[in-house]
Amino acid sequence: MADTEPDIPDDGTSALRAWHDFCEQMRGAGDWVFEHCDDDPLDRVEGLRYLTRLVRGGLESFVESADPGRPEVRGLPHQVKIGVDNPDSFYQSANLHGRHTYRLTGTRGTVHYLSINAYGGNFGAGRDRIGQMGRLDDSNLMVDANGRFEAILSATPHEGNWLELGDEAVTLVVRQFHLDRDAEEPARLRIECLDVEEPPPVLTAPTLVRALGGASAFVTGTMERFHEWVERFRRERPNTLDFNQQAGGGWGDNVQLFRHGYFTLAEGEALVIRFTPPPCFYWNFQLCNWWEESLDYRHHPVTVNKHSAVYGDDGSVELVVAHQDPGVANWLSTAGHRHGGMGLRWNQAEYDVEPEVAIVSLVDLEAAEGSQ
Repeated sequence: MADTEPDIPDDGTSALRAWHDFCEQMRGAGDWVFEHCDDDPLDRVEGLRYLTRLVRGGLESFVESADPGRPEVRGLPHQVKIGVDNPDSFYQSANLHGRHTYRLTGTRGTVHYLSINAYGGNFGAGRDRIGQMGRLDDSNLMVDANGRFEAILSATPHEGNWLELGDEAVTLVVRQFHLDRDAEEPARLRIECLDVEEPPPVLTAPTLVRALGGASAFVTGTMERFHEWVERFRRERPNTLDFNQQAGGGWGDNVQLFRHGYFTLAEGEALVIRFTPPPCFYWNFQLCNWWEESLDYRHHPVTVNKHSAVYGDDGSVELVVAHQDPGVANWLSTAGHRHGGMGLRWNQAEYDVEPEVAIVSLVDLEAAEGSQ
């Protein structure tokens, strides 16, 4: 943002107007929350909390960390969750631009899966502005004997580790998937711009105007994009897990197959999901709320992965989603939600598998379990 266009002198009044506009747009976003969910009190209050989280994320990205000439690899702000975020993942990002050349250095660590991706645009830039450019992962990232690596990020090719950038604004997105967070060391990354040496210029009103506009567009664009997902699955095929082609594009991971769905459960019901995972590097299943935020995996069993799942003798998996613990393996709690999103990822799978999904009564489930 800071190095893209010259600023016109301003006494600061344009920034004040932009602030008023931002506040008014966020007021409208709160109204939008109530207009785009049922009268469920939990959906409403979580929607407003979701809005506060997106505001924090937008301001962090567009106001505090927007300068592509002086980027830093940063994690998402605490508890900011977007678009069926993976509970096993540590997400990081940086704002870049294809006019610059960058050096990314780091240590690989022992995290199960690491991918470093360059994407055009952002969720506030419009659907046609989002797309994947370059990508590095364990299949092509060269790491030395000490686990260290260096990569060049640029629009023109370089020897060694090279991540291709486009010729416009770029978002760097890093995914670190853990099978077991307690046992794995995350990768540690640092980025520097190789063609900008001077310190950043002083803040100007036009710079802040652009930043607030970008933050606002990010908030509203993100809310609208992922609401489309959950609304479509609720309307068309509730309590199913369908292949979501939208997740494969945009900011999705192109080595990942993603099945997406919407659950709705009455008291006394359970959603039973059966499948035999395909040969794959990683898989996980998770529950989300109406706003496509992962449920609180810190305090509730709302996700399961390749490492934590209990398997049948034949390699199959049976997951049980229910409001209360039915006393079976692979129970996932709804954490007080009567409906919400759900997602199933296969990472580097040899083929896709369509799960069997059925609504059953808890009485029947417990009876079947007791007869075994």
